[in-house]
Amino acid sequence: MPSIRILRTTLSILLLVTVTFGQSVQEARPSPSAPKVPKQLPADLKDFFIGEWSGAGEFSNGKKIEADVNFSADLDNQWLSYRHTDRLPNKYKARGMWGFDRESGKFVMLLSDNFGGARLFVSDGSADDKIVFNRERLLAVLLVEERFTFARESANSFRMTYETSRDEKAWRLGDYLTFKRK
Repeated sequence: MPSIRILRTTLSILLLVTVTFGQSVQEARPSPSAPKVPKQLPADLKDFFIGEWSGAGEFSNGKKIEADVNFSADLDNQWLSYRHTDRLPNKYKARGMWGFDRESGKFVMLLSDNFGGARLFVSDGSADDKIVFNRERLLAVLLVEERFTFARESANSFRMTYETSRDEKAWRLGDYLTFKRK
């Protein structure tokens, strides 16, 4: 019977989502010794990224890419709002928020894009003038891992690299852009 099959499939999916989400939430809870989450983004992070940037780079196949990004303080300085717009002929656009998750203490990037994507990335924060955001598994089973690296190159430039991996060991370049302050 089709209706029983649909009901079983729906219940199986709901069970899988519940179990996956429940495990993610349990893993995200900080231990009693976890560091306190900052009340605001660090000033040096905000001071560096806030503003308008123009970037150029390449995809892994050598095809050129250009984009403009903008960072601004948002929600009483608790978050950085991030806007990314590829220049033609590319069409990618993304809106994101960078901030600290109160429960886990992790630095996060919530990212949505014009292709219908909505993704959560987490980071241990800034180290050696770079921030690495790895995609978090919440409701999706990831066949391919993703990460963004934002690396400061000078007082007025940074490099953003997008990479993918099937095993979290061998990372493959998707694209990179070097941004300069406008």
